Amino acid sequence: MRIRTSGADRPAAARPGPVMTGCLDAVLGLLIVALEMLVSSVLFYAYTGSDPRPPGPDMTEAGPPGMDWSGTLVLAAITAVACLIGGVLLRQRLPIAGTVQLIGACLLLVLTLTAWHSAYEDARPEPGDARAYAASYT
Repeated sequence: MRIRTSGADRPAAARPGPVMTGCLDAVLGLLIVALEMLVSSVLFYAYTGSDPRPPGPDMTEAGPPGMDWSGTLVLAAITAVACLIGGVLLRQRLPIAGTVQLIGACLLLVLTLTAWHSAYEDARPEPGDARAYAASYT
């Protein structure tokens, strides 16, 4: 029968030091969040930064524009990737990096919901605005 022993009997070179387990973990978490911020801002600008096309002459009376899902979908995809990376970091026993990543994912989730709500409000005018819009064409 084999008895498992703790890591205390391993040589010191085989065990990770405090720099490897503590400081590197925190730096890795911050580095990944900074890299994600850079990539997500480039993707967000690429998908939502273009100017909208002007409406055609027959489209001016169609009413308010439909909901623009591009910003919401880009942020939702980036949020999902951030959650996945946070889960992988926690699974690889990097608790500080994983926690920092999941906190960043929570902030991205709030930003995603804010972008969705803003697009939702833009697509649906207030009842007073709709009456004024209808009165201008009667």
